[in-house]
Amino acid sequence: MDGLTQLLLAKYAPDKLQEPVVITKAEAEPVWRLTIKSAPEALQEVSGMVIIMSSNDYSESTILKELREFNSQHLELMSRSFTLPISQHGIPAGSWVFMVQEKND
Repeated sequence: MDGLTQLLLAKYAPDKLQEPVVITKAEAEPVWRLTIKSAPEALQEVSGMVIIMSSNDYSESTILKELREFNSQHLELMSRSFTLPISQHGIPAGSWVFMVQEKND
């Protein structure tokens, strides 16, 4: 997890912030449980987005207030920090997402 993603999650979604864990084969959980735990990372890999605040968990006014605050403090990242106008990759519409992968055109 890069530093900016970690900073955003620490401030706005601390419950989603996880440290990498090393698991030995003897301690390993069944594969189906590991898949469930890695869903946010898989979503990030597929979509290139990290969910900062989901519209399922926060009101629209709360999300927009925090989004405006972040974007006004980090103008250089504003184009990568936005709310989704429609549901995408299972992320509900109105959620605040951050694009972690810059597209090279």
